[in-house]
Amino acid sequence: MPMSPDVQIIGALLSACNTYGNVGFTQEILKSLQNFEFQDSGIYVLLSNLYASNKKWADVRNVRRLMKQKGISKAPGSSIIRVDGKSHEFLVGDSNHPQSEDIYVLLDILANQIYSEGHINTLC
Repeated sequence: MPMSPDVQIIGALLSACNTYGNVGFTQEILKSLQNFEFQDSGIYVLLSNLYASNKKWADVRNVRRLMKQKGISKAPGSSIIRVDGKSHEFLVGDSNHPQSEDIYVLLDILANQIYSEGHINTLC
């Protein structure tokens, strides 16, 4: 490549690798991440997830170690819902909401109902 790749190019390459299951090319991408100062956690997480989906656990550890060395962390996922005109934000694993216990109980009930009706979780 005649120029240094930026975060958009690396992201596009990783997305293509993910789509076509091309894990071999990701070693070149990992080298790029080591040599450049990308601070976008999404690139590292996408690479780590690609390795994990192909059961390349040593590579997952290498990516996570590189993130730690560079001080890069993934922001927790969140969702916002609006009920009766009031917005409620939920972060992954957050238990600070005043009704979090009730929310998780209801979530378990819904999940059990969905699975009992035959849904199979195909995510990770």
